[in-house]
Amino acid sequence: MPRLFCPPPIPEHASAWTLPEAAAQHARVLRLRAGEAVTLFDGRGGEVPARLATVDRRTVRVDTAGRLAIEREATRSLSLAVGLIASDRFDWLIQKAVELGVEHIEPLLTERSQRLPGSIDRRLTHWHGIIVAASEQCGRNRLATIAPPAPLDDWLERRQATAASTVLADGDGEHAPATLPAAAITLVVGPEGGFAPAELARLRECAAHRLRLGPTVLRTETAAIAGLARLVA
Repeated sequence: MPRLFCPPPIPEHASAWTLPEAAAQHARVLRLRAGEAVTLFDGRGGEVPARLATVDRRTVRVDTAGRLAIEREATRSLSLAVGLIASDRFDWLIQKAVELGVEHIEPLLTERSQRLPGSIDRRLTHWHGIIVAASEQCGRNRLATIAPPAPLDDWLERRQATAASTVLADGDGEHAPATLPAAAITLVVGPEGGFAPAELARLRECAAHRLRLGPTVLRTETAAIAGLARLVA
């Protein structure tokens, strides 16, 4: 069944209302017709069954039922802190991280990370759009968040209080750390070429766990997805 994201809030008690333009355009792109069933969500949790009442060039109206308390979140809270890489590959990484259940993404500015051109605000808007599309596709009803890119040193200072939940993707780490926090984990992955030696030393001091992802050298996006898949269960 098609899923349409509607910026919050979806009216809780309205039986018929007009979709916001982005959701309406998505319905038109999918060539949906009056009478077809859809699912609406606004990123705050739960979803709203609906049926298209009218679809035309100006408006798309739906008849809605009540919100259903349906969630498809990971069993533990997952965050990803990752060195910035080329734009197209970082877009792909965001998409797959959302599918795997990541709640928060923190792009890191490191010695070897990419410097993305253009406005940060426009980049964040673009990344938010990827999160929305991935959530529509995978069935999640809560939107992941993404932070503005931040220098690694600043990120490390903020992480001191939560070091116990930090897992560093590290070729010299353990294949399967014996104990991991049950409630919340932040996976840290380096940029292409890895962290610089001084950065890696500081991260090893901060991280409570070091995770080895295999015998080969993985690209950043591959390492991030492999690590998240290991931690999501």
